[in-house]
Order: sequence, then structure tokens, then C-alpha cells
Amino acid sequence: MISCTEFIPSYSELFTYLENKFGHDEVKRFWSFLFEPDGKSIPLINFLKEEGIRGCYSYWAGTLNEEAADFTMYLNEKQGWYMETMHRCPSKGRLLQLKEEIGLEPYPYYCHHCDYYRLAAEKAGFKYIYNFNGIDHAACSMMIYDPRIFDGRIIIDEDTIIMDRKAADNEYFHRDFHSSMNNGMEFLGEKHGEADLIAYLTDYTKHVYVPVFKAIEEKGLEAIRDKIVDTYEKEKASEVLQTVLTDKSLTVEISACPAVKHLRETGREVSKWYVYSTTIVMKTLAEHAGATFTMESYDEATGAAKYRFDIA
Repeated sequence: MISCTEFIPSYSELFTYLENKFGHDEVKRFWSFLFEPDGKSIPLINFLKEEGIRGCYSYWAGTLNEEAADFTMYLNEKQGWYMETMHRCPSKGRLLQLKEEIGLEPYPYYCHHCDYYRLAAEKAGFKYIYNFNGIDHAACSMMIYDPRIFDGRIIIDEDTIIMDRKAADNEYFHRDFHSSMNNGMEFLGEKHGEADLIAYLTDYTKHVYVPVFKAIEEKGLEAIRDKIVDTYEKEKASEVLQTVLTDKSLTVEISACPAVKHLRETGREVSKWYVYSTTIVMKTLAEHAGATFTMESYDEATGAAKYRFDIA
């Protein structure tokens, strides 16, 4: 499992892989797949159907607070508009931070995927305006409006609801990133096959887990154990994890995967390819430690697993 707190670099790396292997049109096909307004992946359309223009406010109030964004949102139902100013995007901001810390290059058109929210907005009968000015420093803005009501004027008055948040106001923990990771596995596995899925996840591990690779060179299997423990701590699911470390082996048992649990609880279908986000990441780490990786058991229904690392 790749933690939801580490999803953003995996997202960027998937865009990069698709671009390099298949071209930019394939990246756009993936975005169309991911943002398809059918209520199964990105759930914005469900909010819009239930609440109208207020659904924009309800949806992003949840996601942006969970992502610990630095933002201001405005909603005026009477005038038929919603507006959002992103002072510091947590996603692009994390990529810029990783570039500085470990040299990870963000996908150059990373921010453009957000424009695909328009698929849901337009399906619900609204208009969508996205302003990319400022994305080089993780800032942007957008507006969604109801053309049947909005008269072209943005008037902030007593009917306007405003939410203003700083990144420090919230904890970064957005479980629904597991849905996007699951869909990424599904798209790459079904459209391009096992070899490309393995290549992408191998690239991700090598590019993003640079500090782990360095730690492995010093501490061997202990560094892998520490990485796994950290992942489940970040998922607030330490209780599902058990590890046994010896000089020559590391055994890991997961009683239930928190990502699979979230996907099931939110009505998503878990991709048959999802397990690769564990097996390939762990195999790549094992190889760097001079160890073999074995997945001894895996339960698709719960994500419960037992796997081990062995040094000859």
C-alpha cells in the first residue's frame, strides 16, 4: 500500500510515465477516465446533483481541509456562483518541496489535471473557469457558476459564505486519495498491462523513496521495517501491522489494509491490480537491500496480507 499521505508524488510520477511512454494524449485520456462524472471515482458530481451550486462548497470544504490547503472559498447561491482561491496548493506545494529535498521533478503539466473537474460541473449544467496563473508557486483560482442565475457580477455581500483556511489549521490526511491510486492502477493495468504497471511502480519507488534507499544502505532490512511502520502510522492504522525482524529476515503481517477498507466503505470496486502497489514497491526495496521478497498470502476482500524479506 502506498499511503494516502504519499499519493501526490505517485500521481505525478504516473503522469510522467504515461507522457514518456505513450505521449500527452494518453495523460489526458487518463484524466478523462479518472474524472469521469459517474460518481464512482471523483465524487464531485454527487454533491452537485444533491446540492446544486452549494455542492461545490461542500465538496471542496471537505477535500481542501483534509489536504491542509491554504485557501479561501466563496459561495453565493442567490447569485449562482462559487469561487475558490488557492493561495498554496498542498499537492503542487508538496511536489515543489520534494524537488528541493530529493530532486524529484514534478510532471510539468501537473496542475492541468484539475481542469478536468469541469466534466462534473458541466454535466450538472454549470460553467467552469480555471485560472492557471501562479501554478509555478502552487497558486491558482477557479470559478463555477450557474448560467441560469449568474449575471456576470461577483458581489460579495451578506448572502456570501466565506471559508478562509491556512495550511496550519488542519492535518494533512485525505483518505480518498486511495480511490485515485486505485483508479491509476486500474487504468494502467487494463489499458497497458502488467509490464507497464510494474515499470511505473518501480520508477516511483526509485524516484520517491530516495531517503529509504539511503537508509537501507546503512541499516538493511531495519530501514524497510521502519518505512512500513511509518506508512501505517501515517494511515492511523498501526494496530493492523505486525513485524518480526531478524538479522536475515523481515516478516510483515497486515490484518486488514486501510486503503482497501476505505475503498469498500465508500462503495468503490478494488482493482485487481491494486496489490501491485505493495508487491512491486516492496520488491524494489528488497532488491536494494540484497534480499528476496515473497508475498505469502493476500486477501483481495480485505487487503490482509503476509509477506517477507529474506537475505541469503
